[in-house]
Amino acid sequence: MPKFLTSKKPGRPPRNLIDVLRTQLWFHVLKLRSGLPSAYAIEKALEPHLVRITADGVNRPRKWDSYEHGTRVPKRSYDLSDAVDLAERHYPGTASWFDNPLWEILKGTKPDRWELQRLLQTLSPAVIDVLITTEGSIKGQAELVQLTHEHFDCLVALGNFDALAAVAILTKLSEETASHELRDMALDCYARLQPILADAPETCAHYPELFTYVDKVCQYWVMVSPGKRMNVHVFWHGQEWASDRISYFGPKLALLYRAHEWGNGWEEWGNST
Repeated sequence: MPKFLTSKKPGRPPRNLIDVLRTQLWFHVLKLRSGLPSAYAIEKALEPHLVRITADGVNRPRKWDSYEHGTRVPKRSYDLSDAVDLAERHYPGTASWFDNPLWEILKGTKPDRWELQRLLQTLSPAVIDVLITTEGSIKGQAELVQLTHEHFDCLVALGNFDALAAVAILTKLSEETASHELRDMALDCYARLQPILADAPETCAHYPELFTYVDKVCQYWVMVSPGKRMNVHVFWHGQEWASDRISYFGPKLALLYRAHEWGNGWEEWGNST
């Protein structure tokens, strides 16, 4: 299960580490979509009434700075106080990053096969077009297509965050249906998506943490005896594409693994953090 960070301020609930990443990634996308360079600029654009210039300098709540650093997580209240909705009204398309079903999967929720298929239908139209059909067993009713390698090739061609979310959901679906074939196709797709998302503007800043969490969901199966299965954790940083990037992210990932008490393969970086 994901670890929690205890808030330094009394009365404030602890933050889930998945929500920390969720908030930081959402804010990063918000900066890209807005074209604004800083949390201060975003605060001025979205809540100018809270920014006051006085003789002592600029007085502002710095709420958006907290989102950038992940020290505060927006609450989805769906009213005027909702920061995610406020950002979405100004910069459409940003809320989907915060609301993506991937986050609940990474938190360890256990939806059944029908809920997993419903979650696929909350993804972007481009992903839905690949995975969902209304021409199945019941005409007009949306259902998952009969998946083939070609469908996963299409997800790789999309090469976006929702494609990654779809792969994580389908990996969970393979558990619910005990399908080795589906799991093999989903994990192969995940491996092919990694270098694409590592270079994508939206995910390049946070892909190490993102892939580290997804690795925990997308584990391989090995049959050790008839009817007995073992999970095998393949780390993203062991892939060839990542070999020249490890030293840059080592200290950051040492902290992440230490926070989760995973025992980790990043021990060599522990003393440098």
